[in-house]
Amino acid sequence: MLIATFDSVGDVLWGTDLIVRIQEVFSPSWYWVFELFSYLGDTEGVVLLTALTFWLSGRRLAYSLVGIVVFSMTIDLTIGTLIGLPRPEDPRIIIWKDEFTSSFPSGHAALATSMWGMLATLNWMPKFIAAIAVVGAMLARLYFGVHYLGDVIGGALIAGILIVAYLRILPALDDFFSARSFRFFQFWGSLICALVLVAIPFAGDSARVWHVMGTVAGFIIGGLIEYRYLRYSPTPLARTALTLKLLIGLGVLIPLLLIPLLLDDQLVLEALTFFLAALWSLLFAPILFTRMRLSATPTVTRRFC
Repeated sequence: MLIATFDSVGDVLWGTDLIVRIQEVFSPSWYWVFELFSYLGDTEGVVLLTALTFWLSGRRLAYSLVGIVVFSMTIDLTIGTLIGLPRPEDPRIIIWKDEFTSSFPSGHAALATSMWGMLATLNWMPKFIAAIAVVGAMLARLYFGVHYLGDVIGGALIAGILIVAYLRILPALDDFFSARSFRFFQFWGSLICALVLVAIPFAGDSARVWHVMGTVAGFIIGGLIEYRYLRYSPTPLARTALTLKLLIGLGVLIPLLLIPLLLDDQLVLEALTFFLAALWSLLFAPILFTRMRLSATPTVTRRFC
């Protein structure tokens, strides 16, 4: 009886019937809806949330978010490499995406849970919004036929544990990095950018890899210049001013994040758009907000503007 129960649970978690059922319920016309949900657990979501937290709350929260992204992606890659579970295979399934890494755990589910879950835990956003983002990203990966149910649940559970652990060590990380000089960040930022350049010939045909490389380079260059010359600081704003700030910021950022959809696998150009999106998030938008007096950045630091 117990063995039969385990077999039944295993069939649900790592069987293909649920994937088939989801694809039957949601026709191909739902593709773009799930594509947008998938973005919430991908590089697009990282850039979007980093920009919003930086613009509205400042660098501490934004860089804390980047930190959990790095931890989440590292753990996901490590576990996936060790397990190496094949992707779903079933002639009844429509495979919408070409994925070549381990099926378990789902990196999108883990990343979405890490980012949106951490911000909800810190009460930065309503929990129901985070729940919609996470569940939407998980459902999208099933709809695309690239993950089993166990993969997305496993990714979310791993991310939940990571959030608890990360928030416990976050004060120590804050103390460590607060004590470092600008030269420290300049050195490591330059080294990482150099590694990105070295990695270009080995990036292959994975759009996600190119997107990550462009984003990393943009965040590092934009973050270093902003910290050295601007020192952007957000300020409480009236609703009208806050709405204007978000309309300006997102009005440029969202088109940049969606442009790759029109480029038809022109990977270098896609990486460039993510590079520009990252620069806009941490540098150009804060400069504009400062000039428009939509920030608390001291006048003395506006020499860069």
